[in-house]
Amino acid sequence: MLRSRSAHPVSRGARFSLLFILACGSLVSSSAHAKRQKNAPPPSPKEELGLKNIPLTVGHEAKGLVLPNYDLKGHLLGRFEAATASRLDEDHVHFTNLKMTTFDDHEKPDFNIDMTEGVLNLETRVITSKARTKIKRTDFEIAGDAMQFSTLTHQGTLTGNVHMTVFKQSQLTGKAK
Repeated sequence: MLRSRSAHPVSRGARFSLLFILACGSLVSSSAHAKRQKNAPPPSPKEELGLKNIPLTVGHEAKGLVLPNYDLKGHLLGRFEAATASRLDEDHVHFTNLKMTTFDDHEKPDFNIDMTEGVLNLETRVITSKARTKIKRTDFEIAGDAMQFSTLTHQGTLTGNVHMTVFKQSQLTGKAK
């Protein structure tokens, strides 16, 4: 014999109660998650900068990578153009045939730096190269066998067989001939 639907009013009510409890539990869980996210500290501006978030995973290589470099206030400090880039670990990226352009305070090009290989430390923002590197500006050109360069302060050192050519000496000294 078939049972009628009216024979089990308690079981239907139990199912409804169970669904109601599950729905309330998920609402409470989602509101607690929203409170945790509201109380979470906002991401620091340092983490949102271009060089900090290079879109490479460890062990992978990208070809033709172009990256901007911004300071904490959002001003353009430099631009990286690399033939290849590969992430060595979480804090280091290896570049080949890198062309870096640095910008002054008015975001106008300042230095052009050409290196065949270099490794960028993402924490300190210092790029090091043990290969011949050339730095050009409108008034001089300088090259050396090894280089360390801070992408934040635009200060660096060239070592080993350094050669400098000055094009406009009057601009360097501030005196006219």
